[in-house]
Amino acid sequence: DRTEATDDLEVRSQRLIAMIRMTIFRWVNRGLFESHKLIFCSMLAFKLFGLNKLHGSESTGPKEEFNPGYFAFLLRAPMVIGAENPLQEWLPNKCWGLVLKLCELEDFENFGTNMEKDAPSRFKEWFNELAPESQKLPLDWKKLDSLPFRKLLVIRCLRPDRMCGALGDWIRMALPRGRDYMDCDGSSSFRQILQNSFEDSTSTTPIFFILSPGADPVKEVEAMGKQLCNLKLGTNYWNVAMGQGQDVIAMAKLDIGHREGHWVMLQNIHLMPRWCIELEKKLDVFAVENSHPDFRVFLSADPSNGIPIGILERSIKLTNEPPQGMLANLRRAFALFSKEDFEDKDAKVKSILFALCHWHALMLERKKFGPLGYNMKYPFSAGDLRDSAQVLYNYLDSSSSVKIPWDDLRCIFGDIMYGGHIVDDWDRIMCSKYLLYFMRDELLDELEMIPYADGKLSWPSPPPGPHDKYLEHIETMPPESPLMFGMHPNAEINFRTVQCDQTFEMLMMLTGGATGGGADDEVGMSPMQIAEQTCNEILEDVVERKFATEDASRTMTDEEKGPYQFVFLQECEYMNGLIYEMVRGLQELQLGFKGELTMSEVMEDLANCLFAEKLPMWWVKLGFASTRPLRSWQKNLGDRCLQLDEWINDPLNIPKVVDISRLFNPQSFLTAIKQLTCQNQSLELDKLQVFTEVTKKEAKQVEAASKDGAFCSGMFLEGARWDVLSNSLEDSRPKEMFVEMPVINCKAGIQSDKVDKNQYICPTYCVPIRRPYFVFPAQLRSKAPPDKWVLAGVAMILDIGGS
Repeated sequence: DRTEATDDLEVRSQRLIAMIRMTIFRWVNRGLFESHKLIFCSMLAFKLFGLNKLHGSESTGPKEEFNPGYFAFLLRAPMVIGAENPLQEWLPNKCWGLVLKLCELEDFENFGTNMEKDAPSRFKEWFNELAPESQKLPLDWKKLDSLPFRKLLVIRCLRPDRMCGALGDWIRMALPRGRDYMDCDGSSSFRQILQNSFEDSTSTTPIFFILSPGADPVKEVEAMGKQLCNLKLGTNYWNVAMGQGQDVIAMAKLDIGHREGHWVMLQNIHLMPRWCIELEKKLDVFAVENSHPDFRVFLSADPSNGIPIGILERSIKLTNEPPQGMLANLRRAFALFSKEDFEDKDAKVKSILFALCHWHALMLERKKFGPLGYNMKYPFSAGDLRDSAQVLYNYLDSSSSVKIPWDDLRCIFGDIMYGGHIVDDWDRIMCSKYLLYFMRDELLDELEMIPYADGKLSWPSPPPGPHDKYLEHIETMPPESPLMFGMHPNAEINFRTVQCDQTFEMLMMLTGGATGGGADDEVGMSPMQIAEQTCNEILEDVVERKFATEDASRTMTDEEKGPYQFVFLQECEYMNGLIYEMVRGLQELQLGFKGELTMSEVMEDLANCLFAEKLPMWWVKLGFASTRPLRSWQKNLGDRCLQLDEWINDPLNIPKVVDISRLFNPQSFLTAIKQLTCQNQSLELDKLQVFTEVTKKEAKQVEAASKDGAFCSGMFLEGARWDVLSNSLEDSRPKEMFVEMPVINCKAGIQSDKVDKNQYICPTYCVPIRRPYFVFPAQLRSKAPPDKWVLAGVAMILDIGGS
């Protein structure tokens, strides 16, 4: 019925096939979260591309043949580790490592040379474009515009932050009717999608809502029901929130609905996974007995493994995600308060309520920046905003004081209502700094709602007025930017790069990886052959490594063994334990590859990790904190061993500059600094803290060890940069995600509660994912207010991986 009619049988058949294909795609697509829809479309496009059945949806579509080596490179993004980067001034080391690996592919042999020697300035211009995927590449590489899949390889190397958008554009162009698939339901509201899905449902086909934080499909179901069949709770509609003791009630309501043709909503069925099996049986019985034609079942659940496959297979699955973006979140937050209630409030309450809604939107949307936004994820909800608003009304309506109790409001909002969710101390500090900025007297006049933007972006708070004026002001919000959160524009590059990495990691897992992807000798090799080759290479690298800790310990007397010596002995023991497990597992796997030992599940897992360039479970457990892929991790392991070798050859003296990013437990070294100060100055250990003093030297420029404390290196600044000339924090340069710090003199001193307005207390973490790998708080000089760096998420990271 939905297919356009025609008397031509062949045309009619083609139209029916296209409609059936789109209908099935739409059913699947509607049950996916937004982050997974690109993955689904990519899998379809790659499958057809592998069969050479893509001819493009437009006349300019790609006509290139599928190349397994190119496809493997796109998925795996292998890179050359440790190569010197001649374009370091503007190109990240990781990107150059990827370019060198790209040059090993057919037809890309000259790409690196062209970048480095022939037209570096033109490549830099392309690299700095806002949307390089839509711009022609320099030199003869502009031909890649007619070979768009190959252009994806270049974007994967140089601008991974633009990769998801470029991949979507390629699918739109390459897949027949690709635009219809990629933008499926893109312009439809959830209510329209629900009504469309309802038309496909029957008395035996439930509608299953896959929940996400902040989404509530119940209201939409009820609104649709009132429109279609005069739905009324308790008459022809039953709503049961599942939990202890609700299973009997749910079954009774299902029986009534089955007989009378009512609608039944069962919420949060994931809370009762065992009962879900009974529910599945009940639905099977209803299908056999022929339910009343008006009977409808609506189910909702969080993503869970406890939902029986049978329920999922028979249901129409829908996702309902909350709005994305600051503007959508602010609209939604402000809509919680009715026009009538809002108009009854005085000017002060209106201004504070608007700021509260704005702050609520910031807190929700900030999570998209990952660790740069929050150390942990928190379930902030509309309920938190409503409760905070009620407290605001109670405080100001019952108070006759002219002065607004800002301290009390900040405490209730930040420490109780929202702070009740917050576990991490640094997240709590960030939350309090937002409130300190927004909740102040200037709000009642005209406050800049974009904190510390320094004129780069402006959006003042609205003057007190009627409800409609606030709605109009909300629509004047400037285009969304990290600046709205007090963050540097680089934060968007960061989260889009992470999005790219997660997308291709998922594609790797779902497609089972891809063979080849780099050097000629790897193309055409099976996953197990690649795993065997990697196994042999790593084993050859580590099999001879061992630190003679007992011999080193015997060369020192008990008096000579100080805190530093104990730390390095412990580090050597950790390294020995890790290398022993690596050698044992790899030698065992070698025997398995030769057929001399039966491959166990553990050995297969190790082989799969070696192929996918991931760290095996036991290496993670016994190893150091790291987010590196396997090859990069292997090189980093060698660097750590070099530092331990330097110490074990002269155990009485620590290196002049200790790279604390190469320690398993950097906290223990900082504790050793405090212990030595205790011994030398007769102080109490628990009253000391580590103070940092940033020097202007690189590690190779240091000629002697520190006289008080220890010189440390291996720290990288994220979210800002360190200006050596002014010896203070400054805004990051464009696309500069991490900046290596000069040597820092770490020394111990008495703890102090004194607050220095020119000093930012900077959290330091082992790896970019931050929590739970906190090391210590460092003190960094700042000309700007320290609160600016708190909101920007500035931190020092020890091991930044391949960035």
